[in-house]
Amino acid sequence: MKFHRVILLAAVWCGLTMLAARADDPQPGLQTFTFRGESFLVRPVDPQKEDLRLFWKDDQGNLLHDFAGLEKAVNAQGERLLFAANAGMFETDSRPVGLLVQNGNEVSPLNLKEGAGNFYMKPNGVFVINQKHEARVVESGDYVTLLTPPLWATQSGPLLVHGGDIHPDFNPESKNVAIRSGVGVRQDGTVVFAISHLQVSLYTFAALYRERLKCPNALYLDGTISAFHVPGDKDTVPHSFGPMFGLVEKK
Repeated sequence: MKFHRVILLAAVWCGLTMLAARADDPQPGLQTFTFRGESFLVRPVDPQKEDLRLFWKDDQGNLLHDFAGLEKAVNAQGERLLFAANAGMFETDSRPVGLLVQNGNEVSPLNLKEGAGNFYMKPNGVFVINQKHEARVVESGDYVTLLTPPLWATQSGPLLVHGGDIHPDFNPESKNVAIRSGVGVRQDGTVVFAISHLQVSLYTFAALYRERLKCPNALYLDGTISAFHVPGDKDTVPHSFGPMFGLVEKK
């Protein structure tokens, strides 16, 4: 986790605590789940029927940076943003740490290097929507074996759940807690985004995906600065992202 993310912890805590306070005031498409005494926001997406994309820069090559920039870019195309979320880890200059595929074009390569931090906790993985609009979460090393070309893809780490198993390095007794966000895929192909209202361990977050959200494969997106966005939300926390997920519809 980059140092500048740690600086934002207090502001993020306040912003997501406000989300927790709004848990009984449902936002469009969002669901509130309680698991092991913790509260989570969940957003399911059907990739066969809904238009889920990955964003990073606008048409002029300028970084979008945040949800306001994303919404402005979507509106400029005559479309409407229904939901947005951070889409994985990035460098201090907003470059993706690993793979990013946008509309079938690879704009950042797969990263199989060793390193420190959550991204490099192996196995890490790739979330992908292929050209048949099928969603999958796969181990990064298996990405190149996919038979159907990717339409959208983002790499992050670690894998929370892989083949129904929680990551072997997660400790049920861990005191290492943070805001957590992730994306998983159910057996029926439904994409499931989740974010914790308050700080939880990686093990608890992975167990949420396996036991409560019924995702046999799920990928960690990020911690401290993670956030969801829906229409009408004021981005009161100074988020600055690299890639972002955007659920879009034609106006």
